[in-house]
Amino acid sequence: MSATQTEKTHPRAHGIDQRQDGKILSILHDGQVEAVQSVASAIPDLALGADAMTKALRAGGNIVYAAAGSSGLMGLADGLEIPPTFGVANSRIRILRAGGLEDMAVPKGSAEDDADAAIADAKGFTADDCVICLAASGNTPYAVAIIEIANDAGATTVGISNNKPAKLLELADIPIHLPTPPEVIAGSTRLGAGSAQKIALNMMSTLMGIKLGHVVDGLMVNLVANNTKLFHRAENIVMQITGCDRTEAAGNLAAAEGGVKEAILITSGATDLGQARELLDSAGQNLRDALSRVNAG
Repeated sequence: MSATQTEKTHPRAHGIDQRQDGKILSILHDGQVEAVQSVASAIPDLALGADAMTKALRAGGNIVYAAAGSSGLMGLADGLEIPPTFGVANSRIRILRAGGLEDMAVPKGSAEDDADAAIADAKGFTADDCVICLAASGNTPYAVAIIEIANDAGATTVGISNNKPAKLLELADIPIHLPTPPEVIAGSTRLGAGSAQKIALNMMSTLMGIKLGHVVDGLMVNLVANNTKLFHRAENIVMQITGCDRTEAAGNLAAAEGGVKEAILITSGATDLGQARELLDSAGQNLRDALSRVNAG
């Protein structure tokens, strides 16, 4: 039986341990670039995944990331950034990682084979959820068990694999194949496969944020400002979209109780926070649509 793609030997790896440091790093760099380029072929499927994520949040469901090992870290990184970037409630994001989220510094390689743990972790799925399961091999028992449970619950499932064929691709409602080349260190999927997974997840969650109306002209208009940097960024966003000065931006952010969208609407003509919220609700939280309603009347 031939080795899977992620277990094969990279054609430039022969003798790598005998090369100069700079040459080794060049080979590693080129391997990363090749992995990044492989994501392009998955763009149509990534769009479907982002749409499923958007529909889940609009329906009141959750977005769930489930994986083991390095793939679990990629899911964790993407999921943790959704609330501060797009203002999505923390409670709407679930992260399931083989071995749990405690003692993250301790490797738990055997946990990826624990299907019983997956059954315990996957309780509470609903038909409104979007469950994203990822594994470089596409066959990790933990991720496979969770996608099966999610399917049984009627959730929309997304399966991400760097190998094909793979169980995750066969079981998922939305299969996403990231055809990364063999790793420079065979089987070390924290390298190219991990980079491709991170990019794919970033692309899906960012498109989701745009579709939800939380991005205007590349600005995160639904961010959660909870530190000095982000308060300053919020002021800059209000200034850039409305053309006001910093004093007015700061004042309207205070009147909007820190809501960037609401502050923009108040600056643009909404009478108060209540009207700004009504405009957003009637526009499905899409700021651009809400602004058009202010400008129209």
